[in-house]
Amino acid sequence: MSNDEPTKRRLTDLELEIMQVVWELHPASLTVREVVDRLAADGHALAYTTVQTMMNILKKKEVLDARPGPGRAHEYQARVTRSEARSNMTQDFVARLFSGQAEPLLAHLLDHESVSREELEALKRRIEEQLSDEEEGR
Repeated sequence: MSNDEPTKRRLTDLELEIMQVVWELHPASLTVREVVDRLAADGHALAYTTVQTMMNILKKKEVLDARPGPGRAHEYQARVTRSEARSNMTQDFVARLFSGQAEPLLAHLLDHESVSREELEALKRRIEEQLSDEEEGR
């Protein structure tokens, strides 16, 4: 992955909302109309042309693939998984706000966010597993 990959694929709030619909139905492909209808069902009514424009932008960002569909419609399918997008966006966020260092982000979350004991225990287990894996890899 190139250094500009997270920036290239940085998603706006609206793009992310559209992608959530696409990822929910992955690997099925969707038309713009189907995305518009699903967004409306979730209480976010958007104009067809707005969604179409956003999906074309997502195609240019190489987040969606498009192919001819029924009639004049195109069918869109995720080219990037939710996990890949999460990783790209997290890398970009950490790079921009925390100078590429994860520790200040984690410290900030612990200091300023409500984290339950159960969540802390789960994080502790993950950290211990990762430390153990690194020791075994030596």
